[in-house]
Amino acid sequence: MSFLKWTAFQAAAFAGLVALAFLAEYFSLSIGHVLASGTTSGMLVVLTFILLSTSMIHLFFVFHSKKSERFLSHPLWNKMNVLSGLLLAFSIAVFIAISVFTSLNDWITDNRWILYGIFYFFMFLYSLFVLSVVHKVKRSSAKETKIEISFGATVVSLCLLLFLL
Repeated sequence: MSFLKWTAFQAAAFAGLVALAFLAEYFSLSIGHVLASGTTSGMLVVLTFILLSTSMIHLFFVFHSKKSERFLSHPLWNKMNVLSGLLLAFSIAVFIAISVFTSLNDWITDNRWILYGIFYFFMFLYSLFVLSVVHKVKRSSAKETKIEISFGATVVSLCLLLFLL
């Protein structure tokens, strides 16, 4: 019964990501105007979207750690920082290649859900990479503590990256 409960919570976290995409799409016109004006409020809107989507992804991790005993304890997790980093780099290279050699911009313009899917995919991979690095550094900590630290590190690093851009 516990397995079913945590799976339902994971489904709710995924539904939260979908609802967040619908909200972002609903307010996309006003977000675009705010970002184009270059105001601080536009940056806060983007930071809020990043914070909420990262929260949902890490909630997914928390619920998975409750559901699975092997999460963060399987021997593969000792090499996961390298594997997830390579997967992230490979995915970025494939994304750039698809952007250059296909009409991805037209596809995204016609079907905005592709943009949110790509964003969530890269957010998940980046969060997984940060979690695996935290797992490598904090070996003796509890699973939930590792996920909390990785959440903070993910949000701070993404905010710094956004401010640098």
